[in-house]
Amino acid sequence: MNPYEILNMTEDADFEALKARYEELKAVYGEERFLPGEEGAEGARKLTQLEDAWRIILDKKKVKDDEEKYGTGYAYVEEMVKANRYDDAQARLDAVSNRDGEWHYYQALVYYKREWLNDSLTHLEEAVRLSPDNVKYRDSLAKMKQVLGNSRIPPEDLGARPGVNGNAYAGGNCLNDCCTALCCAECLSMCCCR
Repeated sequence: MNPYEILNMTEDADFEALKARYEELKAVYGEERFLPGEEGAEGARKLTQLEDAWRIILDKKKVKDDEEKYGTGYAYVEEMVKANRYDDAQARLDAVSNRDGEWHYYQALVYYKREWLNDSLTHLEEAVRLSPDNVKYRDSLAKMKQVLGNSRIPPEDLGARPGVNGNAYAGGNCLNDCCTALCCAECLSMCCCR
């Protein structure tokens, strides 16, 4: 059922009016649920239905507010990634039906931020395949191949201590191991300070 119909209002109603109606109905159904027998059961059912409708309305408002703040389409995805809101970015990507080079590029970006490097690489390769003249996609693919660069070790085995899971190496990227990350940071600071 349409969540706005449950509030007896239309979708174009002002949010404050929707909220006031929600509060009004919540108070009514909250009292009705304590009535005896079927009347109480009906009040409880209506209260549950009202809460579900309100949750949907709030979700729609959040999406609308985010679009006003961050923009729509891939601009929104990019802003969600910057804000570490990967689930929101992924939800927007999942809603896109035209899976062109740009879509694969942004899917690669989300996967990269989640440290799913193999999946990221696959989508970057597809972005370049679909848009071979796009310099940004080609440069990103080249950088990704540098990150995964050791051809003797499979990318999924880069970065952790020897002997884990029977592999020579295990884990995500080369900075997953705290000691490795600290050593890299120390080396970089020594090089930069000289």
